[in-house]
Amino acid sequence: MISHHLSDEYLVEYAAGSLPEAEALVVASHLAMCGECRARVETFESVGAVLLEDGAAEAVSNDAFDKVMEMISGPEEEETPRRMEFDRSTLRLIPPPLRDYLDADLSDLDWKRAGRGIQEARLKQDGDIRISLLRIRPEQKIPAHTHGGEEFTLILDGGYTDGDAHYGQGDVSHLDGAVDHAPVADPDRPCLCLTVRMGPARLTGRVGRMLNPFIRG
Repeated sequence: MISHHLSDEYLVEYAAGSLPEAEALVVASHLAMCGECRARVETFESVGAVLLEDGAAEAVSNDAFDKVMEMISGPEEEETPRRMEFDRSTLRLIPPPLRDYLDADLSDLDWKRAGRGIQEARLKQDGDIRISLLRIRPEQKIPAHTHGGEEFTLILDGGYTDGDAHYGQGDVSHLDGAVDHAPVADPDRPCLCLTVRMGPARLTGRVGRMLNPFIRG
């Protein structure tokens, strides 16, 4: 059962088509796994349609009007790119919106060591914004850290405990750069998650602060 959802602010902006790419990917992937949030987005879309029908859209800005129109009519048709054929494991674990960012099956991605018991496959980097998959071995503790900006984490398989909260499949964690945390993966199986980071990680604690100058990205 999914316990940690995105705020309505993000769902409304997603319905209006106004979220930046990285955040929109997190929302779309979460929606593929969460019926409750899908229903809320449908509600927001219905509200937008009613506003338009009642003429209330005349009272909002031209920009907001355009967003409502996009929400109702959908995106313009574009040439459909050729889809990759993934193996069963990839299809089972990766929600459809995220598959467009993969150039290989999960097992064949360019996994790099990102710390003890942690592997990272970077899917896209745009300035300080990084979209990645993380694989964390069972019971592995991620070193205490903060971030230079916001961090979104969507659990695709397995789970972890972060402070007093537990995150399982479909749950989303949204933290700002002020939060210092050290998640610990569940003991029964590896944790696979999608992460979107708006700035580099910064290790905390005495040893972590000493290592920060030597850490890339």
